[in-house]
Amino acid sequence: MKIRLSVIPSDDLTDITRLVDDLRNAVNAGDMDGVDGATEKLLVLTANTRSVNLSEEEWRRFLAGAKVQNAAFQSNYLISEELCSQYFPDAPAETMILQLPFNEREDDDV
Repeated sequence: MKIRLSVIPSDDLTDITRLVDDLRNAVNAGDMDGVDGATEKLLVLTANTRSVNLSEEEWRRFLAGAKVQNAAFQSNYLISEELCSQYFPDAPAETMILQLPFNEREDDDV
């Protein structure tokens, strides 16, 4: 598994937020078809955005660092750019970053 961090253009934030809600609902319901469908749509929508793919180990280090910066931090699909400044140093303030787990084989299809 890998985790893609993608800069979300403000024009796309509404659509991305709706799909993230769909993904979260599918995860909570144990609906794997819904998870796969929402993940695929998110991968397609972010295929041409600035992105960085992290290994699961790199992502865990990133999360640990985020928790050091903010003890109340909880991993969510949408996070602020300030937590990802090491990956996107020139991202405008208030930019949202999508963090999306995906299987490596899915990346080949996008």
